[in-house]
Amino acid sequence: MDKRESSIERLLHRLERHIEEERERIKVREEEVQAYRGELGAEAAEREKLLVRVVSDEETSERSLEEICKEHRVAFVTHSEEAGKALEQFADEGARLVRVIPGSGGIQGGAGINGSWLVFE
Repeated sequence: MDKRESSIERLLHRLERHIEEERERIKVREEEVQAYRGELGAEAAEREKLLVRVVSDEETSERSLEEICKEHRVAFVTHSEEAGKALEQFADEGARLVRVIPGSGGIQGGAGINGSWLVFE
């Protein structure tokens, strides 16, 4: 019986070590994801500032980004590489944006930066 209990204990210890290693790996990955989200938010905010600066350089008055985007019919969006490929395909096919559905929550670390679902036909 001791031999069997010893085998079971060794197995349990191996499982516990494996679980702990996996938890640590997940924790590290979550920290990387949070850092990446922060980088994306900062990059999006910086690009928004650059867009305002470029457009406002051509115009003398200070206007909101919303007004400038509406006038020039342009907007900057953050997306994954896969979503970018889908957007390019939609444009190639002449798809028309028919609806914007606000996403839930914003990008962490990015003040005033939100995501939306873009619906095309």
